[in-house]
Order: sequence, then structure tokens, then C-alpha cells
Amino acid sequence: MFQVARDDVLLGLKRFRRLAKQDLLASAYASNPEYWQRQAEARRETYARLMELVESDGVEAAYHWAMAKRSSLSPPNTDDPTSSGQRQALDLFLALIGVRHWDEATRQFAASKAVASL
Repeated sequence: MFQVARDDVLLGLKRFRRLAKQDLLASAYASNPEYWQRQAEARRETYARLMELVESDGVEAAYHWAMAKRSSLSPPNTDDPTSSGQRQALDLFLALIGVRHWDEATRQFAASKAVASL
């Protein structure tokens, strides 16, 4: 289904996870350190879960999990750092594998096809 190689996806996720770690370390210097710490931790945890899925079950399984997880998150206008971090990580993963837009059609597809896989 996806034209991107498993190893390339893992490499991209590893780099994203490193950036999240840097953000976690820098969060102590932010204006709202607790918020940014929780947001960076959520991103790191999401990348780690995606890496596990890609390694064990492949890119397509990680895609289905990401779509289901993404559709279950609270709306982007909420002030929850965990949801914000997870949403950002999932959106970057989806872009990495070629899913460029999280639009209404994509959301409906995720809700109808992938929610059961959570």
C-alpha cells in the first residue's frame, strides 16, 4: 500500500523522536515548562509506539493504528498538552508515509475503518 520503505520510516521516526527529546530538555526554559514537557513526552511516547508497530507488524499496521489514534484525540483547540503532542507526532508520521492532509474525508475513513484497532 505504501511506497516508503520500512527502514526509511524507522529512520524518520528515530529522528522525530530525537527532536522530541531535545524539546523535552529545552522545556525547562519555556514560559510554561510543565505544558511543554508533557507535550514533548507525548510525542516521544507516540514515536516509540509507532516504531514498535513498524518493526513488529509493518508500516501498514502502524498507519492503521495512527489513523485510529488520530481520530480519537480531542479537538486541536483544546489546551491538553498530551493530545497536542500525540496529534503532532501522528501528523508527522502520516506525512512521512505520504498521507499529506488530515481532512474530513480522512477523518471519516479513520473513524469507520480503524477505530476498532485501538
